[in-house]
Amino acid sequence: MIKLKLQQFAAPGSTNALREATFDHLQLNCGVFLKDFNYSSIANAGALATAVASAITDGTKLLGATRGGGTFQVSREMRNPEIDGLRYRFKGGVFVDSTDPYLSTTLVETTPENFALALGGTATTETGSKITTVKMPTAIGDSAYLTNLCWIGDLADGRFVLICLYNALNTADFTFTFTDKSEGTTAVEFHGCQDEVNDYDEAPFEVVFFDKAA
Repeated sequence: MIKLKLQQFAAPGSTNALREATFDHLQLNCGVFLKDFNYSSIANAGALATAVASAITDGTKLLGATRGGGTFQVSREMRNPEIDGLRYRFKGGVFVDSTDPYLSTTLVETTPENFALALGGTATTETGSKITTVKMPTAIGDSAYLTNLCWIGDLADGRFVLICLYNALNTADFTFTFTDKSEGTTAVEFHGCQDEVNDYDEAPFEVVFFDKAA
């Protein structure tokens, strides 16, 4: 007969990374999308919260209310050269051919500005009238790109995380969905783009963590 001494074993669940600090590092809720948002002079989470609140109140930099949150993804095409005698992956032997960062979400605010952004076109208000027309050009011009598109989200301990795409362009097919007993929605997928043809040093995005003021 085999007798087990239970006291020799650790309590169930002891081999995991859960600790008190875990709950401080959780990202909470859906965050907010801001377009052409200048955060270069913002030094801490408090100042960022003030700037975001002002942008939301003003509304001109707000992408709009969303449904289902959003997604940030960075896809990379990586390559191992095919060389005789090369049997394994080696440090320094993996090459990145391309990087594609993007932010996607579903907008529930139906506005001429959002339609224009999604279509890569322009929204024009007729002088002296209450009519705004959105047209989509057959070529993608400079006006189709946002200077940047930022997503700002809360961390549980009062910090903020900001994800910024440079030269953001919506590349998703335009789909405006409307159903009975619901609201019209527009799905968008903005990709960051390099500023110049020879700009290969860094991918066109950055992630910034804002700590609380001392």
